[in-house]
Formats: sequence, C-alpha cells, structure tokens
Amino acid sequence: MKKDIDRVDLMLDYLRGDLTAEQRRRAEGIIGGDPESAGLFATVESLFTEGQKSDWRPLRDSTLKLAGRLFDDYQKSRKRTKIKRGITIFDSMMLPLPAGVRPATVDTRRLKYKVGEMDLELSLYPVTTDSYELIGRVYELESDGGLSVRLKSRRHEFKEEADRFNLFRFVRVPISNYALDLILHTKKIGTVALEL
Repeated sequence: MKKDIDRVDLMLDYLRGDLTAEQRRRAEGIIGGDPESAGLFATVESLFTEGQKSDWRPLRDSTLKLAGRLFDDYQKSRKRTKIKRGITIFDSMMLPLPAGVRPATVDTRRLKYKVGEMDLELSLYPVTTDSYELIGRVYELESDGGLSVRLKSRRHEFKEEADRFNLFRFVRVPISNYALDLILHTKKIGTVALEL
C-alpha cells in the first residue's frame, strides 16, 4: 500500500514539474516499466488534468470559513472549565452548491461537533419559514441513560430527554441563537453554540 502511495506521489510530482532531472528519469522508468504503472499513470494524469481545470475558489472559501470557525471553537474550548465546549467539525450550510444547482429558499442542514470525547450530530429540517425540527444524537457517551438536551436562547428554552441510544428530537424550534447543553442526570457535561 505504501509503495502504491509513493508511486502516485512521484507521478504527481512528475506532472507538476517538481522533480530534478535525475528524479524525472527515475519516474519515467517507473511509468514505462510495466503496463500496470503505465495504466496508473494514465489515471493519475487524467485526474490531475481535471483538477487543473476545476474552479476551486468556492470550495477554498468554504474550507477557510469552516477552518476559521473550527479554530474559534477550539480556542473557546481550551478554557479550563468542567463543561466541555463543542467544536464545529462539519456544517453543510458552508458547502458550496455544485454548478447549475439552484439554492432552495429553505433547506435542511447537517452539523457535527466534537464535545470532549463525545461526538454530536444534528440534522435540521425546516418546519415553517421561521422554525426547524431538530434531530440529534450523541456518540461516545459512556452512560446507561439519563441524557437530556436543553436549548436555551434569550427568549426560549426547550428541554428533551434522549432515548437509550442518545437520540433526541425537538419538534419545532424558532429561529434564534441557542446554547445547546448536554445534561447527564443533573450535571451539564457539554455545550454547543447553535445558530438557527
């Protein structure tokens, strides 16, 4: 496996022109050395050429935005407290739409967070133009139950009990900025900033 990865890396360096004359001769020997390597090179070259034609700006901008958010969340989570702060590791709202796809006025959204050792996944579904259904699950929680989830904003507060699989559901949540708190029995064990 490592040998194949090294071959592909060498082929990519060859296509980019990042090799010395000696390394180029070595790469050409490997590429022309057997039909399997020649076939692999044809595939790598095709992917490389397509990648060169692609407009990566929308993906780059989304990646930078998500990386900035991840860094901000990470900095907040480093503060020494007993309550773990969630770090955003995925937000489908930040992904660019493929070319030719019209954005919907109201859309579903997927979010993933790292909260200490736990993983939190959320799915948001529009109910009305100003509210969402929120379905979530906590993974890697060492517990035999007793998990509840509280959503709290300046104007609203909702609380739901998770089932034995740590799944929970809020039927209708108005658009607002919330703190989503994970509560095990009576102790708050994690929190996530959630903007609807």
